[in-house]
Amino acid sequence: MNHTAEDSLTVLVEYEIRGDTTTMDEWLDVWEPRGLDALTGEPETNAYEALQSEEHERQVLVFERYARGMNSIHLHQQRPAHAALQETMGARRMTKRRVMTSLFADIDDYGWWSRPEYAEVLRTRGLRMTVIVTRFQDEATRDRYIQLTGDHARYCWDNEPGTLIYSGGLAIRDADRGPPIRQGDLLFIAAFADEAAAIRHRDDPAHVALQPKLAELNRERILLQTYRTSGKGYLWARASR
Repeated sequence: MNHTAEDSLTVLVEYEIRGDTTTMDEWLDVWEPRGLDALTGEPETNAYEALQSEEHERQVLVFERYARGMNSIHLHQQRPAHAALQETMGARRMTKRRVMTSLFADIDDYGWWSRPEYAEVLRTRGLRMTVIVTRFQDEATRDRYIQLTGDHARYCWDNEPGTLIYSGGLAIRDADRGPPIRQGDLLFIAAFADEAAAIRHRDDPAHVALQPKLAELNRERILLQTYRTSGKGYLWARASR
């Protein structure tokens, strides 16, 4: 998959907080002004939210989306609020380490990243997000998986209003740390309005019927993690798919 500096990107950056100097709530409170600054001052930052890991109690995932890819990331990093956050967290020794950094280019016409019928700015605590990264034996198998899940996404858009995000992208480079994500691996993200919506999605007959077709495709699960939104940032800034 070819991409340019202006292709929209999803970025996953995960941190482990330093338990002897801070609590998760303290870390999120310090991070929150940066989230608000991105919302009000970065029109090219389509999402910027901090999510708490359900598997690792001291890890937090910063979920970022940029409309013009690396160009938007550069603008994001030049904000005074960005330097202020790094300075504060560094001075207070709040972060132990960066667990993961991975960048994914959007796949055209593949699911959606927002729900227009919800509030224009979604800042809610406790929403569940599942992050999956999958590797395929070849591009043909990956393309078939994208076709099948993309068709199902169109069904979900029409029939599952509580499924807030259902989309993904392809890794543009190998990860420098954390899970061994490689260039070309497929990211898939799903977020739900509540537990009932997640259960409805899981148990929907169309979803159940899809599973045997996917099981026929040779693939390797590289990452499967679940997170909860903190409400300190935003899952989307504008109500568009």
